[in-house]
Order: sequence, then structure tokens, then C-alpha cells
Amino acid sequence: MSMLDKINNLKDTQCIVDTICKLVSENECAGCGKCVFGYEGVTQLQLMLGDIAEKKGKSTDLAQMQELCQMMKSQSLCETGEEIGAAVLAAIDSYREDFEDHIGRRGCRAGVCRKFMTYHILAEKCIGCGECIDACEEDAVLGKAKFVHVIDQKECIQCGACMEACEEDAVVRAGTIKPKCPKRPIPCKRK
Repeated sequence: MSMLDKINNLKDTQCIVDTICKLVSENECAGCGKCVFGYEGVTQLQLMLGDIAEKKGKSTDLAQMQELCQMMKSQSLCETGEEIGAAVLAAIDSYREDFEDHIGRRGCRAGVCRKFMTYHILAEKCIGCGECIDACEEDAVLGKAKFVHVIDQKECIQCGACMEACEEDAVVRAGTIKPKCPKRPIPCKRK
């Protein structure tokens, strides 16, 4: 299946930024070095797409990628470099809003890019056991025994240790739609 076919057959559970980043990284141009626009083009695309997936994208990234890909399409010495340029251009054209959401730090619609995910503790399920507090190495979980715990999003590194530690399924991972949770620890209703 060609890169364009993979982009055109993207499922709702797949993120275009993550998918195109993997397709570019897995390509033979990354290790070739025979032409500047193939090797350097892929290297630059990897850096920009990686930054976008890690919440470090800049507003100028899309224009730079489009310019680079146009050059790759016309200046690469092999069909692979040309295909990569065409595929990234097609991805930007078809999924511009998703790229802009990533760059504007609004989120990853598919919930794939880890940096865009947040963890939350549901008040109706939390029993105040403290397992999530013990599991968090960043001290991002606030609370005490018999109180609904709260995750400080500024301290959380999205490792998921709190979710793994919770036997009550009170910790959930959320993308663009966040659950309603208390802003500070409150007494547990559930025993």
C-alpha cells in the first residue's frame, strides 16, 4: 500500500500527524544520503512532525513543510523522495484542521499523541485509597486518605502510572473532551 493510500484510508482512531511521522521515518530516504532533498528533506520533516506531535509545533511549520515537500517532489533523485513529498502535501491538504489543532495545542482528535492526553480522577469512583499518589513519581496527585484525589495537570507528565495503580478505575485518560472533576481534594462519597 502506498503512502497516499495509507493517508486516504486513515481511520478515526488514527492521528494523521502520528501516521505521517511514522511513514516518513520508516522510509529508505532517511538512511540513503544520495540526494539532498531526499535525505535532508526527510530529516527536516521528521523534526517538524515530531515537534508537532510533542506539542512543540510552530505556526510556521505547515508553510515550511509545504515548501520543502514541493522541492522534494521536483528535486529528489528517486521516486521515494518524490512520493514522500507528495504524501505529506496530500496529508496537509486533506487534514489541515488536524495539523492546526496540534500546532495550536488544542488537541489530538484521535487521542493518539501522548502529549495531548491528560489524566483525571473521577469523583464518583475515587475511594481515597492513595494508590495513585504512591504511584506518581512527579507528585502530581494531590489528596489524602478518604478524599477524592486530584491530578495537578501542570505537574503531570502523562506517564499513566496513576491509571495503572487505580483498582477502582477512577483514573481516566482524556483527549479534547475532559471529564468534570473537582479542582481540589474533596471528601469521598464512596466508601
